[in-house]
Amino acid sequence: MFAQSMSFNLPISPLQFIPEHPGNNQGISLFIKRDELLHPEIQGSKGRKLAALFPRIKQSHPDGVVTFGGAFSNHLHAVAVAGRFFSIPTVGILRGEHVDLQNPTLQFCQENGMKLRRLPKAQYDACKNQGDPLLNSEFPSCYFLPEGGNTPEALEACKAIPGEIVAQLSHQHPELSSQQLYFCAPAGTGCTAAGIVAGLAAPDNQVMVFPVSNHGIDSESILQLLHNAGFQDPELKKRFNIIQGYTFGGFAKFHPAIMDIVRSFLQQTNILLDPIYTAKMLFGVFDMLAKGAFAPESTVVVLHTGGLQGWEGFNARYGIGSKSLNVLIDE
Repeated sequence: MFAQSMSFNLPISPLQFIPEHPGNNQGISLFIKRDELLHPEIQGSKGRKLAALFPRIKQSHPDGVVTFGGAFSNHLHAVAVAGRFFSIPTVGILRGEHVDLQNPTLQFCQENGMKLRRLPKAQYDACKNQGDPLLNSEFPSCYFLPEGGNTPEALEACKAIPGEIVAQLSHQHPELSSQQLYFCAPAGTGCTAAGIVAGLAAPDNQVMVFPVSNHGIDSESILQLLHNAGFQDPELKKRFNIIQGYTFGGFAKFHPAIMDIVRSFLQQTNILLDPIYTAKMLFGVFDMLAKGAFAPESTVVVLHTGGLQGWEGFNARYGIGSKSLNVLIDE
Protein backbone atom coordinates (compact mmCIF):
# COMPACT_ATOMS: atom_id res chain seq x y z
CA MET A 1 0.00 0.00 0.00
CA PHE A 2 1.24 3.47 -0.85
CA ALA A 3 1.85 6.13 1.76
CA GLN A 4 -1.10 8.33 2.68
CA SER A 5 0.90 11.55 2.97
CA MET A 6 1.82 12.04 -0.69
CA SER A 7 1.57 15.72 -1.54
CA PHE A 8 -1.13 16.74 -4.02
CA ASN A 9 0.26 20.24 -4.51
CA LEU A 10 1.39 20.24 -8.12
CA PRO A 11 4.63 21.96 -9.17
CA ILE A 12 5.28 23.69 -12.49
CA SER A 13 6.31 20.89 -14.83
CA PRO A 14 9.62 21.28 -16.73
CA LEU A 15 9.88 22.52 -20.29
CA GLN A 16 12.60 20.61 -22.14
CA PHE A 17 14.26 21.59 -25.42
CA ILE A 18 14.38 18.91 -28.13
CA PRO A 19 17.44 19.64 -30.30
CA GLU A 20 16.97 17.02 -33.04
CA HIS A 21 13.80 17.03 -35.13
CA PRO A 22 12.67 17.30 -38.77
CA GLY A 23 11.98 21.05 -38.56
CA ASN A 24 15.54 22.11 -37.83
CA ASN A 25 16.13 23.15 -41.43
CA GLN A 26 13.17 25.55 -41.11
CA GLY A 27 14.55 27.25 -38.01
CA ILE A 28 11.81 25.75 -35.84
CA SER A 29 12.40 25.30 -32.10
CA LEU A 30 10.79 22.23 -30.48
CA PHE A 31 10.04 21.73 -26.77
CA ILE A 32 8.17 19.18 -24.66
CA LYS A 33 6.14 20.22 -21.62
CA ARG A 34 6.71 17.38 -19.19
CA ASP A 35 3.45 17.05 -17.32
CA GLU A 36 4.26 13.38 -16.69
CA LEU A 37 6.49 14.69 -13.89
CA LEU A 38 3.75 16.64 -12.08
CA HIS A 39 3.01 13.94 -9.50
CA PRO A 40 4.62 10.57 -8.74
CA GLU A 41 1.35 8.65 -9.04
CA ILE A 42 -1.16 10.87 -10.85
CA GLN A 43 0.59 12.02 -13.98
CA GLY A 44 -0.04 14.81 -16.39
CA SER A 45 -3.46 16.12 -17.24
CA LYS A 46 -5.15 13.75 -14.77
CA GLY A 47 -3.26 15.39 -11.92
CA ARG A 48 -4.26 18.86 -13.05
CA LYS A 49 -7.91 17.86 -13.38
CA LEU A 50 -8.24 16.03 -10.09
CA ALA A 51 -6.18 18.45 -8.00
CA ALA A 52 -8.68 21.12 -8.96
CA LEU A 53 -11.76 19.02 -8.21
CA PHE A 54 -11.21 16.61 -5.33
CA PRO A 55 -10.91 19.17 -2.52
CA ARG A 56 -14.37 20.43 -3.51
CA ILE A 57 -15.78 16.90 -3.70
CA LYS A 58 -14.39 16.21 -0.23
CA GLN A 59 -16.59 19.01 1.10
CA SER A 60 -19.71 18.52 -1.02
CA HIS A 61 -19.89 14.73 -1.51
CA PRO A 62 -18.01 12.96 1.30
CA ASP A 63 -19.86 9.72 0.58
CA GLY A 64 -17.81 9.20 -2.56
CA VAL A 65 -17.18 9.50 -6.26
CA VAL A 66 -18.61 7.34 -9.03
CA THR A 67 -16.76 7.53 -12.33
CA PHE A 68 -16.32 5.70 -15.61
CA GLY A 69 -13.57 4.10 -17.68
CA GLY A 70 -12.28 1.20 -19.74
CA ALA A 71 -10.23 -1.79 -18.76
CA PHE A 72 -6.89 0.05 -18.75
CA SER A 73 -8.15 3.53 -17.97
CA ASN A 74 -5.66 6.21 -16.91
CA HIS A 75 -8.63 8.05 -15.46
CA LEU A 76 -9.74 5.24 -13.15
CA HIS A 77 -6.13 4.71 -12.08
CA ALA A 78 -5.81 8.42 -11.18
CA VAL A 79 -9.20 8.66 -9.44
CA ALA A 80 -8.34 5.65 -7.27
CA VAL A 81 -5.16 7.40 -6.09
CA ALA A 82 -6.97 10.69 -5.51
CA GLY A 83 -9.67 8.90 -3.55
CA ARG A 84 -7.06 7.25 -1.34
CA PHE A 85 -5.26 10.52 -0.80
CA PHE A 86 -8.36 12.51 0.11
CA SER A 87 -10.03 9.58 1.96
CA ILE A 88 -12.99 9.66 -0.43
CA PRO A 89 -14.64 6.33 -1.40
CA THR A 90 -14.45 5.68 -5.15
CA VAL A 91 -16.44 3.46 -7.50
CA GLY A 92 -15.30 2.69 -11.03
CA ILE A 93 -17.93 1.78 -13.62
CA LEU A 94 -16.34 -0.36 -16.33
CA ARG A 95 -17.29 -0.54 -19.99
CA GLY A 96 -18.11 -4.19 -20.72
CA GLU A 97 -19.52 -7.16 -18.85
CA HIS A 98 -16.40 -9.30 -19.25
CA VAL A 99 -13.62 -6.90 -18.28
CA ASP A 100 -10.81 -8.72 -16.46
CA LEU A 101 -10.78 -7.26 -12.96
CA GLN A 102 -7.31 -8.71 -12.37
CA ASN A 103 -5.51 -6.81 -15.11
CA PRO A 104 -2.68 -4.59 -13.78
CA THR A 105 -4.61 -1.31 -13.97
CA LEU A 106 -7.72 -2.59 -12.23
CA GLN A 107 -5.74 -4.48 -9.63
CA PHE A 108 -4.03 -1.18 -8.79
CA CYS A 109 -7.41 0.57 -8.56
CA GLN A 110 -8.70 -2.04 -6.12
CA GLU A 111 -5.52 -1.91 -4.05
CA ASN A 112 -6.16 1.83 -3.69
CA GLY A 113 -9.69 1.26 -2.42
CA MET A 114 -11.78 1.59 -5.58
CA LYS A 115 -14.79 -0.67 -5.94
CA LEU A 116 -15.45 -1.81 -9.50
CA ARG A 117 -18.69 -2.50 -11.34
CA ARG A 118 -19.00 -3.86 -14.88
CA LEU A 119 -21.79 -2.64 -17.15
CA PRO A 120 -22.92 -3.77 -20.61
CA LYS A 121 -21.40 -1.48 -23.21
CA ALA A 122 -24.70 0.04 -24.32
CA GLN A 123 -25.68 0.94 -20.75
CA TYR A 124 -22.20 2.24 -20.05
CA ASP A 125 -22.24 4.50 -23.11
CA ALA A 126 -25.63 5.86 -22.13
CA CYS A 127 -24.59 6.90 -18.64
CA LYS A 128 -20.84 7.64 -18.77
CA ASN A 129 -21.31 11.41 -18.58
CA GLN A 130 -24.27 11.85 -16.22
CA GLY A 131 -25.05 8.47 -14.69
CA ASP A 132 -28.48 6.85 -15.04
CA PRO A 133 -31.48 6.26 -12.76
CA LEU A 134 -30.17 2.85 -11.62
CA LEU A 135 -26.79 4.21 -10.63
CA ASN A 136 -28.23 7.41 -9.17
CA SER A 137 -30.53 5.42 -6.90
CA GLU A 138 -27.73 3.10 -5.84
CA PHE A 139 -25.31 5.95 -5.10
CA PRO A 140 -27.66 8.83 -4.18
CA SER A 141 -25.11 10.90 -2.27
CA CYS A 142 -22.12 10.41 -4.57
CA TYR A 143 -20.54 12.77 -7.05
CA PHE A 144 -20.77 11.47 -10.63
CA LEU A 145 -17.49 12.29 -12.38
CA PRO A 146 -17.68 11.99 -16.19
CA GLU A 147 -15.40 9.72 -18.16
CA GLY A 148 -11.90 11.17 -18.42
CA GLY A 149 -12.55 13.72 -15.64
CA ASN A 150 -14.16 15.96 -18.22
CA THR A 151 -15.60 18.80 -16.10
CA PRO A 152 -15.60 22.61 -16.31
CA GLU A 153 -13.31 22.66 -13.27
CA ALA A 154 -10.85 20.39 -15.07
CA LEU A 155 -10.91 22.56 -18.18
CA GLU A 156 -10.26 25.62 -16.02
CA ALA A 157 -7.26 23.86 -14.44
CA CYS A 158 -5.79 23.06 -17.86
CA LYS A 159 -6.20 26.70 -18.84
CA ALA A 160 -2.97 27.37 -16.90
CA ILE A 161 -0.84 25.28 -19.28
CA PRO A 162 -0.12 27.88 -22.02
CA GLY A 163 0.65 30.57 -19.46
CA GLU A 164 3.19 28.29 -17.77
CA ILE A 165 4.80 27.53 -21.12
CA VAL A 166 5.01 31.18 -22.21
CA ALA A 167 6.59 32.13 -18.87
CA GLN A 168 9.12 29.30 -19.12
CA LEU A 169 10.04 30.20 -22.69
CA SER A 170 10.44 33.87 -21.75
CA HIS A 171 12.74 32.96 -18.88
CA GLN A 172 14.76 30.19 -20.55
CA HIS A 173 14.77 31.33 -24.18
CA PRO A 174 13.92 35.05 -24.43
CA GLU A 175 15.29 35.09 -27.99
CA LEU A 176 12.20 33.10 -29.05
CA SER A 177 9.65 35.51 -27.57
CA SER A 178 8.74 37.04 -30.91
CA GLN A 179 8.20 33.72 -32.71
CA GLN A 180 4.81 32.26 -33.54
CA LEU A 181 3.92 29.62 -30.98
CA TYR A 182 2.14 26.30 -31.52
CA PHE A 183 0.81 24.19 -28.64
CA CYS A 184 0.30 20.51 -29.50
CA ALA A 185 -1.88 18.24 -27.36
CA PRO A 186 -3.30 14.72 -27.75
CA ALA A 187 -7.03 14.40 -27.17
CA GLY A 188 -9.12 11.61 -25.67
CA THR A 189 -12.15 13.52 -24.38
CA GLY A 190 -10.69 16.87 -25.51
CA CYS A 191 -10.83 18.52 -22.07
CA THR A 192 -7.10 19.23 -21.79
CA ALA A 193 -6.91 20.62 -25.31
CA ALA A 194 -9.96 22.81 -24.72
CA GLY A 195 -8.32 24.17 -21.56
CA ILE A 196 -5.22 25.12 -23.53
CA VAL A 197 -7.40 26.89 -26.11
CA ALA A 198 -9.12 28.84 -23.32
CA GLY A 199 -5.77 29.84 -21.85
CA LEU A 200 -4.21 31.32 -24.98
CA ALA A 201 -3.16 34.93 -24.60
CA ALA A 202 -1.62 35.93 -27.94
CA PRO A 203 -4.07 35.95 -30.88
CA ASP A 204 -1.60 34.41 -33.33
CA ASN A 205 -0.82 31.37 -31.16
CA GLN A 206 -2.40 28.11 -32.22
CA VAL A 207 -3.41 24.84 -30.53
CA MET A 208 -2.95 21.70 -32.62
CA VAL A 209 -5.29 18.99 -31.31
CA PHE A 210 -4.39 15.38 -32.13
CA PRO A 211 -7.33 12.96 -31.56
CA VAL A 212 -6.21 9.50 -30.43
CA SER A 213 -9.28 7.70 -31.75
CA ASN A 214 -11.31 7.85 -34.93
CA HIS A 215 -14.42 9.46 -33.45
CA GLY A 216 -15.53 11.83 -30.73
CA ILE A 217 -13.15 14.76 -31.22
CA ASP A 218 -13.87 17.49 -33.74
CA SER A 219 -14.10 21.27 -33.75
CA GLU A 220 -17.69 21.27 -32.52
CA SER A 221 -16.94 18.98 -29.58
CA ILE A 222 -14.06 21.23 -28.46
CA LEU A 223 -16.24 24.32 -28.78
CA GLN A 224 -19.01 22.63 -26.81
CA LEU A 225 -16.61 21.86 -23.97
CA LEU A 226 -15.53 25.50 -23.95
CA HIS A 227 -19.10 26.75 -23.97
CA ASN A 228 -20.07 24.36 -21.14
CA ALA A 229 -17.24 25.84 -19.07
CA GLY A 230 -18.44 29.40 -19.71
CA PHE A 231 -16.11 30.41 -22.55
CA GLN A 232 -18.32 32.04 -25.17
CA ASP A 233 -15.87 34.10 -27.24
CA PRO A 234 -16.77 33.58 -30.94
CA GLU A 235 -13.07 33.90 -31.78
CA LEU A 236 -12.27 30.65 -29.95
CA LYS A 237 -12.75 28.57 -33.09
CA LYS A 238 -9.85 30.41 -34.72
CA ARG A 239 -7.42 29.39 -31.98
CA PHE A 240 -7.18 25.67 -32.74
CA ASN A 241 -7.01 23.05 -35.46
CA ILE A 242 -8.04 19.39 -35.29
CA ILE A 243 -5.24 17.30 -36.80
CA GLN A 244 -6.59 14.10 -38.30
CA GLY A 245 -4.72 11.10 -39.66
CA TYR A 246 -2.61 10.00 -36.68
CA THR A 247 -4.96 7.64 -34.81
CA PHE A 248 -3.20 4.48 -36.05
CA GLY A 249 -6.30 2.34 -36.21
CA GLY A 250 -8.08 3.67 -33.14
CA PHE A 251 -7.74 3.90 -29.39
CA ALA A 252 -5.02 1.76 -27.77
CA LYS A 253 -4.15 -0.13 -30.96
CA PHE A 254 -0.70 -1.66 -31.35
CA HIS A 255 1.24 -0.20 -34.30
CA PRO A 256 4.94 -0.73 -35.14
CA ALA A 257 5.43 2.95 -36.06
CA ILE A 258 4.39 3.99 -32.56
CA MET A 259 6.83 1.54 -30.99
CA ASP A 260 9.54 2.93 -33.27
CA ILE A 261 8.99 6.53 -32.20
CA VAL A 262 8.78 5.55 -28.52
CA ARG A 263 12.12 3.77 -28.86
CA SER A 264 13.90 6.48 -30.85
CA PHE A 265 12.61 9.35 -28.70
CA LEU A 266 13.65 7.58 -25.51
CA GLN A 267 17.12 6.97 -26.90
CA GLN A 268 17.44 10.59 -28.00
CA THR A 269 15.98 12.36 -24.96
CA ASN A 270 15.64 9.83 -22.13
CA ILE A 271 11.92 10.69 -22.10
CA LEU A 272 9.44 7.82 -22.16
CA LEU A 273 6.23 8.44 -24.12
CA ASP A 274 3.01 6.57 -23.50
CA PRO A 275 1.80 4.41 -26.44
CA ILE A 276 -1.80 5.65 -26.53
CA TYR A 277 -1.67 9.46 -26.39
CA THR A 278 1.64 11.27 -26.49
CA ALA A 279 3.48 8.92 -28.87
CA LYS A 280 0.75 9.28 -31.50
CA MET A 281 0.82 13.05 -31.18
CA LEU A 282 4.61 13.20 -31.43
CA PHE A 283 4.58 11.00 -34.52
CA GLY A 284 2.14 13.47 -36.05
CA VAL A 285 4.20 16.49 -35.04
CA PHE A 286 7.39 15.01 -36.51
CA ASP A 287 5.55 14.14 -39.71
CA MET A 288 4.14 17.66 -39.97
CA LEU A 289 7.57 19.17 -39.29
CA ALA A 290 9.01 17.08 -42.10
CA LYS A 291 6.24 18.26 -44.44
CA GLY A 292 6.65 21.96 -43.58
CA ALA A 293 3.25 22.28 -41.89
CA PHE A 294 4.50 24.72 -39.24
CA ALA A 295 5.59 28.27 -40.00
CA PRO A 296 9.38 28.70 -40.43
CA GLU A 297 11.16 30.27 -37.45
CA SER A 298 8.31 29.29 -35.13
CA THR A 299 8.24 27.52 -31.74
CA VAL A 300 6.40 24.22 -31.28
CA VAL A 301 5.61 22.85 -27.81
CA VAL A 302 4.20 19.35 -27.36
CA LEU A 303 2.44 18.38 -24.13
CA HIS A 304 3.36 15.09 -22.48
CA THR A 305 0.05 14.26 -20.82
CA GLY A 306 1.42 11.40 -18.72
CA GLY A 307 -0.44 8.10 -18.87
CA LEU A 308 2.68 5.98 -18.46
CA GLN A 309 0.74 3.50 -16.34
CA GLY A 310 -0.96 2.62 -19.62
CA TRP A 311 2.10 0.56 -20.57
CA GLU A 312 1.01 -2.11 -18.06
CA GLY A 313 -2.35 -2.53 -19.69
CA PHE A 314 -0.94 -2.14 -23.19
CA ASN A 315 1.55 -4.91 -22.58
CA ALA A 316 -1.10 -7.16 -21.04
CA ARG A 317 -3.53 -6.54 -23.90
CA TYR A 318 -1.01 -7.58 -26.54
CA GLY A 319 0.29 -10.64 -24.75
CA ILE A 320 3.66 -9.32 -23.68
CA GLY A 321 2.92 -8.54 -20.06
CA SER A 322 5.76 -10.74 -18.78
CA LYS A 323 8.31 -8.62 -20.60
CA SER A 324 9.70 -5.44 -19.17
CA LEU A 325 9.12 -2.14 -20.96
CA ASN A 326 12.81 -1.94 -21.74
CA VAL A 327 12.64 -5.24 -23.59
CA LEU A 328 9.57 -4.09 -25.50
CA ILE A 329 11.07 -0.86 -26.77
CA ASP A 330 14.47 -2.39 -27.49
CA GLU A 331 13.06 -5.08 -29.80
